[in-house]
Amino acid sequence: MKSIKVKFWGVRGSIPTPGPSTLLYGGNTACVSVEFTDGPFFILDAGTGIRELGKSLLKTKRPIHAYIFISHFHWDHIQGLPFFKPAFVPGNKFTIFGTDDTTLDLDQIISFQMNPTYFPVAIQDMRADIRFKSIKEETFFIDDVKVQTQYLNHPGYTLGFRLTYKGKSIVYISDNEPFQFNTDLNDQPLVLTEIDDVETLFNNFKENKDERLINFCKETDLLIHDTQFFPEEYESKVTWGHSPYNYTVQLAIRSKVQRLILFHHDPDHDDHTIDKIQELSRKSLFEAGVYIPCDAAKEGMEIEI
Repeated sequence: MKSIKVKFWGVRGSIPTPGPSTLLYGGNTACVSVEFTDGPFFILDAGTGIRELGKSLLKTKRPIHAYIFISHFHWDHIQGLPFFKPAFVPGNKFTIFGTDDTTLDLDQIISFQMNPTYFPVAIQDMRADIRFKSIKEETFFIDDVKVQTQYLNHPGYTLGFRLTYKGKSIVYISDNEPFQFNTDLNDQPLVLTEIDDVETLFNNFKENKDERLINFCKETDLLIHDTQFFPEEYESKVTWGHSPYNYTVQLAIRSKVQRLILFHHDPDHDDHTIDKIQELSRKSLFEAGVYIPCDAAKEGMEIEI
């Protein structure tokens, strides 16, 4: 019996891209649901894809209790939350997990995008029971689901999530780029002596954490990872916080994952271009002599493990 069901509601990065050139893969920004058999319901990121997820959940006609994990607070990961209809229904319950900022708490960050200057409905108008839980790099349990978090190489406070349930696991890394490209002025990686020295980590936007990331992803059943660029595109976009497909493939190989999903598609990439990235990623895996099923994420795609 399958333990985990994953469904993609938004797979795009940066900005929604509706139109005829994105019909195959979809134009909504990041949102993935994770349903655990006989367990809790998770939502990973609240980009515009969460709107369709909300409409689907309301069709069940049952109270909704879910845990929403926000990887970070760039617009493409939170802009759908004000349009998440279940949050306006009394009796529903949501716990929102994410990091605090240096000057703002989690609940303030979420609330600010619904300030009257930007949006006509305030977060106080959401009638569901909404709670906020600030997290850092840590490990904890929600029912029988083991949740592990790790900071990523992306501007701001950005987390990756590893979810383990009944011996199966998935890793969700929406925004991340190769660590080895970020070095100090002497061309040497900056290695922190204290793992919780997050201020140094993000003020410098540098740290050689590739080995830690490999261990975080090690032998997971499903790796969902940022794959925004071709290598030649990435050369002019170092420090933007996104990965070329060859890095994502190498991470999957070195981590010995069971399946790879290419995620966070560039808004300037049409369906044909994403097809090409998928083709080249599969070719790289084949040439490495490694069998790892690999697909580009599509809206509506479902995976059970």
